[in-house]
Amino acid sequence: MQQRYCECGHPVTVAYVITNKGVRHLYQPRAKMIKLMRCPNCGKPINIDNLK
Repeated sequence: MQQRYCECGHPVTVAYVITNKGVRHLYQPRAKMIKLMRCPNCGKPINIDNLK
């Protein structure tokens, strides 16, 4: 797991999980990933390419 940050500065934990479909990014590893996660601070969708 890695600690990254949203563009607004809010911390986001990212877990990299290897599956038979490739590497997946989980943004709240203990939560079930049913829908796209949003930053709880600013509301933007969390995208691995936009995290710092």
